Amino acid sequence: MNTIGNQVKNSLGKRRACPISGREAATLFGAALLLTAGLLCLRPATLGTRTLAAYATDLSQRTPHQRFNARRAAAAIDGVTVAPGQVFSFNRTVRGWSADQGFLKAPVSYDGVLVDDYGGGVCETSTTVYNAALRAGLPILERHAHTFAPSYAPPGRDAAVAYAGVDLRFRNSYAWPLTMHVRPEGHRMVCRIEAARAPTLGGGKVRVLVRSETLDRFAATPAPVRPGAGARRSRWHLLGRDGVRVAVYRDFYEGDRCVRREAVSDDTYRPISRAEWTMP
Repeated sequence: MNTIGNQVKNSLGKRRACPISGREAATLFGAALLLTAGLLCLRPATLGTRTLAAYATDLSQRTPHQRFNARRAAAAIDGVTVAPGQVFSFNRTVRGWSADQGFLKAPVSYDGVLVDDYGGGVCETSTTVYNAALRAGLPILERHAHTFAPSYAPPGRDAAVAYAGVDLRFRNSYAWPLTMHVRPEGHRMVCRIEAARAPTLGGGKVRVLVRSETLDRFAATPAPVRPGAGARRSRWHLLGRDGVRVAVYRDFYEGDRCVRREAVSDDTYRPISRAEWTMP
């Protein structure tokens, strides 16, 4: 998890931000399309509902503690129901990620340098939820980019959180409740947003396409590093990583016709200097 400022604070409560509906006892296999990096698959949908949107991120490159924290944050959201007109808040739902709430210390990036802090890995869960909300066509009220583009989502598609001041919030703009299902499935973190009905516009069903455009790139510069003198650094800091400016758009389609286009974000990610080893 990349932290903005020094706003990673304490405490995860057991209460949920949104009222929770009872779980259905049975499930059926519906066509729940999961979007991940080039991977499409089918997953179960809850009986009597349909999957409006889903998204998955890869957990396999994370440390064990990062995976643990991502899963713990997901467990606080899984099953939450967002009523019509209600605002979902990641921070109000998860309620922080401190030691007394069972979170572990894990690598967190501060200006490209990794340090161990409580809740490292939580931003992968918020990013997964954010992308599902984007694909569900929900109005995004608050979302923050990381300073450096994370590896588990395309640039422009991440959502940084830091308790309590940096949040992910979106509104249920539909006339029916939405249920959030967020849980690990194998080596992936998956978020599915389910509802009793599919959104319509002008009488037809709506599908949402999220697309990105790279506006600029910034080359990584070398940084002299003496062997044995460095702080713990990420592999991107050792190898260097270009910065990038990315715009994200959301297109709403009714059939094959685009009926609305929306500019979602315009983010600039800093380059990470490439380490150049020097002799003392």
